Amino acid sequence: MALTSHLNNAASPIGQFIKQRFSQTNALTRDANRQLKNASTLRPVIQTGEQYPYAYLGTAIDYRIRYAFAITPYQQLVAWRGALKLMTKPWESDDDIPFDWESLPEGVSIPLSVGASGDPFAVAQGPYPLKLVQAFFDNLDTTLQALQPVGKLLEPVAEHMVDRYCMVLSFFEQVYRTNAYMQGSLIQPTVKQSVEELLAIPQNAWLDDMEAMFSLFYDRHQDLLSHPHVLNPAFAGSSDVGGADADFIVDGCLIDMKATISSQIRADFLYQLAGYLLLDYNDAYHITSVGIYMVRQGLLLKWDVSTFLQKLTGDDHVSLRALRQAFQTICQRNRE
Repeated sequence: MALTSHLNNAASPIGQFIKQRFSQTNALTRDANRQLKNASTLRPVIQTGEQYPYAYLGTAIDYRIRYAFAITPYQQLVAWRGALKLMTKPWESDDDIPFDWESLPEGVSIPLSVGASGDPFAVAQGPYPLKLVQAFFDNLDTTLQALQPVGKLLEPVAEHMVDRYCMVLSFFEQVYRTNAYMQGSLIQPTVKQSVEELLAIPQNAWLDDMEAMFSLFYDRHQDLLSHPHVLNPAFAGSSDVGGADADFIVDGCLIDMKATISSQIRADFLYQLAGYLLLDYNDAYHITSVGIYMVRQGLLLKWDVSTFLQKLTGDDHVSLRALRQAFQTICQRNRE
């Protein structure tokens, strides 16, 4: 169960801790929504009856913006772990033995075979073969090296190519994060047989939407790209909640991106930020401020950590260190 799942589960002690300790959300949401009220929103062109992939686009634009900061080795992407998951056969019964990709040592080869043999790396072949998965990520590396998206706005053709890859990365990431992927575009109506078929999944309207969102970010916030940054940071306590990785930290500011067409900050956005902040048990990232970047509005909302905590707790003398210690105790007790 990941951090967001704890927040969505009323019975979770972890979610309860965050919601109870940070219950005073009205002041921050009211001020933020006052700013958003006057902001225009990028809205995609949707055909009548079309099921628009907002969630996938939200993940894809995260990848695209992160590629403007740096090219992360694909082995470090959540999408890579999702792609590995597609290489193994989905569970069909309670007798199936799950393959633990999390504990797979770096650099180990992955021989896939059908049936159980006692070999921990011999697992049932899934819908995507290693050859195709490796070809996609090799092509991704080659494309990024050729187009060099870091720190700049690309020409439309090049931008759409990077966006295509980011969309497919978002599909792979959702495989890692959910078990509902068998109904997704990677599997339905058919399993894709080549890199070209994978890259053909994104529709042109989706790519136009992504280009508009990235252009808005670049026009208004390109200065962030030159600041010290950490991309997709995990925290000391991430494993205690079943997984938690933020979008990025820029110059000490922990930023979470939201690509919603609703121009409103919700309480659960603030709970998620608070959870990330508390999971940095040992203050490894020295976070001094937190923010939410509203992708479709191009607006970055920021609060210094002390103001954020004081407003949400209603306590002018609140201690981040004490909150982290109490949260760590709850999280680790929940694992037992």
